[in-house]
Amino acid sequence: MTSAAPRNLPPQMCPPEYLGKCAICQADCHRYGVGGNPLCQQHQAAAPALQKKPGAAGTPPLALV
Repeated sequence: MTSAAPRNLPPQMCPPEYLGKCAICQADCHRYGVGGNPLCQQHQAAAPALQKKPGAAGTPPLALV
């Protein structure tokens, strides 16, 4: 049986030693330890869009200037 993946906690529910800064906005977030992530919960939701490669479906390629 597999256990559920640990979830990223809001900063107010996170032990102090697990707190860090979001890699994008520098807000306090659960960055270290079990369930940690380098992004705050707001930016985690946007992460799939940020990871799309230029030229992927619906994304125009970058123009060289």
